[in-house]
Amino acid sequence: MNKLASSFTALGSRKTIFPITALLIALTLIFTFSASVRESSIQLWNEPKTVNYNYIANTANVHELQVDRQYWDQCLNPERHSETYLSIVIVTRMDDYAGNQHHRFQNFIDSAYLLAEHSQTPIELLVVEWNPPNDRRRVVDAFRFRRSEYLQYRIITVPTGIHEALPNRGNSPLHEFEGKNVGIRFARGEFVVCTNQDDIWSHNFLNALKSRSFEKNVIYLQRQDHHNIHDNLPPSIVRLPALADDNELFNACKLGEQDWGNYKLPAPIKVTTQNILKIADQAGDFTMAHRETWRVPRGYREAGGVAWMDIEFICTAAWTFDIPVVYEEKGFTCHQDHKNIWEANTEQHTDNKNIDMGEIMRKEKIYMNEEGRWALQNLDIWEYRLECTEFKGGLAW
Repeated sequence: MNKLASSFTALGSRKTIFPITALLIALTLIFTFSASVRESSIQLWNEPKTVNYNYIANTANVHELQVDRQYWDQCLNPERHSETYLSIVIVTRMDDYAGNQHHRFQNFIDSAYLLAEHSQTPIELLVVEWNPPNDRRRVVDAFRFRRSEYLQYRIITVPTGIHEALPNRGNSPLHEFEGKNVGIRFARGEFVVCTNQDDIWSHNFLNALKSRSFEKNVIYLQRQDHHNIHDNLPPSIVRLPALADDNELFNACKLGEQDWGNYKLPAPIKVTTQNILKIADQAGDFTMAHRETWRVPRGYREAGGVAWMDIEFICTAAWTFDIPVVYEEKGFTCHQDHKNIWEANTEQHTDNKNIDMGEIMRKEKIYMNEEGRWALQNLDIWEYRLECTEFKGGLAW
């Protein structure tokens, strides 16, 4: 009887031990596999970014990744993607400029996507994110970047350290013209257009792209209505909802009927002191030239202020260097309506009271950057931790 009881007890113990042993083996395998996956993930995360990737994983932390110098150099290399026809350059920071910034900026990004899709032209959207606030999302993590085989996105982030190393009038948190010069320096497009985050593209510009109407050694400007019009909006000032659908966004800025593929630009205009303020008005929203033409006047003069430099650049290009200027009355962009902010911040305005445009026109005075001292060329931007990210669009987490 005792032997029988002992047999049952042993059998019961074995029945208990077998599942426990199996469970322990399974847990060991799971733990080992998980540790392996975790280690592999950490290795992949810490590996240098690949140069030609099509999406970003975990965009919320992309600016915290440790990037190797080779990737960084290639991201900034203006000679990569040499087939790019147009670089669209803007400067921004996520500080809700003029209210509802996110809505207008998203419409701008989507308008660039539609421009690429409809023109089937290789385009890059180059965003210079200047002095980003510490308490806000970065641009790459705050917007929808739609994927197109014709569109490449790049974000160059200028950190606070660089911002503080430059001249600054009125403690401005953003330097538009210094930032646009950074975009001009690193742009990959044959042509470079400097614009603003509040603009969307017109059918005229789409047709001009499709028609390949632009030439080297020319500055291109446009007419756009004054931005202080907020009622009874003219055609080039628009008011769009947040995340406007493609049809509404595409047709919000027609500005004329089109003979598609046969766009004809006007002849160059003679720039004088009598018409400069007309043709250069709102030039900050559209100035375009071949990438090499931008470098002749050395971009926008950098003085740490806002306003005026877009006009002065036209004076220098047209009068100091005799670069022809084409002024398109029909308009290439429409401006999304918002409150006028910069006009009230007079302490940030560029000091131009002693600049005589007549002296520039007569070639008596020259206003331009020193060679090698514009677009951050005089700073060690690697040591200052300037960032660069490029991607094809889409979301991937």
